[in-house]
Amino acid sequence: MGTLLLLGFVLSLDSFRVSLGLGALQLSRLRRVQIVFAFGLCDGLAPLVGLLIGKSLVTYIGGWTEYLGPLALCAYGAYVIYRAKFCAGEEEREPGRWIVLGLPLSLSLDNLIAGASLGMVGFPLLISVAVIGSMSALMSLAGLWMGSLAVNFLRINTELVGGVALVLIALVLAIENF
Repeated sequence: MGTLLLLGFVLSLDSFRVSLGLGALQLSRLRRVQIVFAFGLCDGLAPLVGLLIGKSLVTYIGGWTEYLGPLALCAYGAYVIYRAKFCAGEEEREPGRWIVLGLPLSLSLDNLIAGASLGMVGFPLLISVAVIGSMSALMSLAGLWMGSLAVNFLRINTELVGGVALVLIALVLAIENF
């Protein structure tokens, strides 16, 4: 069980890092709950899907899944920076709904590969899905809270800081994949 918890922790680090940046955006409570749920669901179900579609397909698509998440994250971060710089006087609106499922889904693609191997190494599948999903949701919640806390403490342009943080996190994720 300790190994499974460690695996869940490692697989949820992306959720934590991205949620740090999203927390800086001062999202509504509903949007935060949606994001936490989406990270837990996507990261929890991705290993199951990986096991179901089989190792051969995961091996075939595995090369590009590591880069799709950071690319989507970087694009969203650039959009947030653009809004902070050029749309400052406009009506403030919460980030679009696509971040609720789009970012968690694109960042969980690498968990497909983990899923293809979970069954082969003897981890109980349903328990693994529950542990990984729960860990990801908790790490996302912690990231949202810490990101929001940091911005409130520092009193800075939350949208700009959030966008820059998302781009930097995307770069770190891309570098880690090399």
